[in-house]
Amino acid sequence: MNILDTLANIDRLSLDPHGGVLVFTAYWRPQPSDPNPEQPGERAIITSYLRTNARDLCPCGRGKHFGACCQFLPYWQPVCPNPGMHAGYSLLVPQSATFTNISGDEIYDFLQDDQRLYCVEDTKERMYWTYWGVPALKAPSGIVSFGDIELIKNRTLLINALSDVRMKTLLDLISPLNLSTPQIQRNPIIRLEKPARKSVRRKCQRKR
Repeated sequence: MNILDTLANIDRLSLDPHGGVLVFTAYWRPQPSDPNPEQPGERAIITSYLRTNARDLCPCGRGKHFGACCQFLPYWQPVCPNPGMHAGYSLLVPQSATFTNISGDEIYDFLQDDQRLYCVEDTKERMYWTYWGVPALKAPSGIVSFGDIELIKNRTLLINALSDVRMKTLLDLISPLNLSTPQIQRNPIIRLEKPARKSVRRKCQRKR
C-alpha cells in the first residue's frame, strides 16, 4: 500500500484548501469470488475530504481549534479515523512495531480468540490479522480497518498502524502476552501540498 500515491490521486484542485482536511481510510470488503460473501476479502483505500469549521476542534488531534491549527497551513496533514465509535481522528503517521525471537503458538491462539481481529491469511509462512474493533464499523465501502498484525514463520510479530492512537490500541491488545520491548519504526508525518488559491480579479467600470 503506497500511501503517498493514494493521496496524490485525489483531485486537490477541486477542494477548498482551507475548508477542511484529508482523511485516509482503509476498508476490508467482499470479493465476488469469495466462497463466503459475508467475509471481506480485499483492502480498499479511500481518501476523502472532511469539511471543518474554523471554530471546530481540528481533526489532527492536537486539541486546538481548526482556525488556529491546520486550516491555513500551506500543506495538508492527512488524518485517519481512530478505533471505536465516534472516536475522532489522528494525524497520519505510518509506523510499525516488531517483536523478534518469539514463540508463535501461544500468540497465534491468543490473536485467533480476539473478536476485535479478523484473520485474513493463515499459512505456515504467515498469519495475518486486521483490527476491526467491536463493534466493527461498517460503511458502503466495507468494514473500516484500523491496523494489522502479522505473525511471520512463528518467530516474528509485526504490527503496522497509521497513527499513534492506533499503535497504542494494538500494543494494548497484545500486552497480556508480556512480550519483550519491540523495535519501533515511526515515519515522518505525511504532508501534501495544498493548491494555491486563485485570486479573483474584479473589473472596474469607468464612471461616466
